[in-house]
Amino acid sequence: MTETLHVQTTHRADCRFGSGFYRLHLRDGGERYCDVEADVQRAHRLLGELLVRVERDGYCLDGDRVGDANTPDVVDAEQWLGLPQAEAMESVGLRSEADYRRVYEQVEHAVSRRNNRQGQTGVHVPIVIKKRGRAVVDALAEER
Repeated sequence: MTETLHVQTTHRADCRFGSGFYRLHLRDGGERYCDVEADVQRAHRLLGELLVRVERDGYCLDGDRVGDANTPDVVDAEQWLGLPQAEAMESVGLRSEADYRRVYEQVEHAVSRRNNRQGQTGVHVPIVIKKRGRAVVDALAEER
């Protein structure tokens, strides 16, 4: 007997993609949505030439986003605080317990201040920890 794990994927809170994770654009200008790739393949077989283009909601489906971490180069700071020490050190590439204690205190302070301000203003400021050896990219600087 084979066990199957069914996972319900959900859109992120700020997602504006639509009701499914795949948007099918039809020749008549209409749109349909599918939740899984198998449904897209089935629709493609059934609709044939009526199906013009398929868009995938990469914002919600890409990566293993945890909290504020939406790239493989960073770890969500608040989530990191809850990890066992050995796992936390490994996840960001820390090598000594002294480094771990220093980083933990700094991250704890930053997350605490962020949560305090979020409670006052309702504005969420993402806090992530860069993994050792990963490049830092300033996305805003690239757009300028």
